Amino acid sequence: MYSRYDNENRLHMKSHLSLIRTSNNKKHFTESKARGFKIDSDEPQTIGGTGLAPSPIDLLNAALSSCTAMFLRNVARKEFIDVGKISAKIKITRNEDKSLHYERKISFEKKINNLQKELLLKLSDKTPITRALKSSNKISTDIG
Repeated sequence: MYSRYDNENRLHMKSHLSLIRTSNNKKHFTESKARGFKIDSDEPQTIGGTGLAPSPIDLLNAALSSCTAMFLRNVARKEFIDVGKISAKIKITRNEDKSLHYERKISFEKKINNLQKELLLKLSDKTPITRALKSSNKISTDIG
């Protein structure tokens, strides 16, 4: 999914196709292709996978973390804020109502002032993956 913001800070997303196929006869191991890139996915051995690749939840964590770091890097560059290396750690827990709770911890290599922290914290909620996870998403499925 490619995204951009218009002059009124509205997010516009273009969809793209990710082709997923099972690459072998192991129980969970899959190979995905996205824009020519190969992405493997598996479950840990403790739940029947082969443990040869990250789990789908690991990939979701990586998507949120990398999107956060890329987005904030662009904001920092545009605002002339020297943050150095950006680290975004994600922890997903399940609430009592079975919904997911994403805990995101962002840190910067270089010291920034409180005003800069407030700006980057506020804008971290505007990353494309954050918005996608927070919004109501529709998943339609067809077998055929």
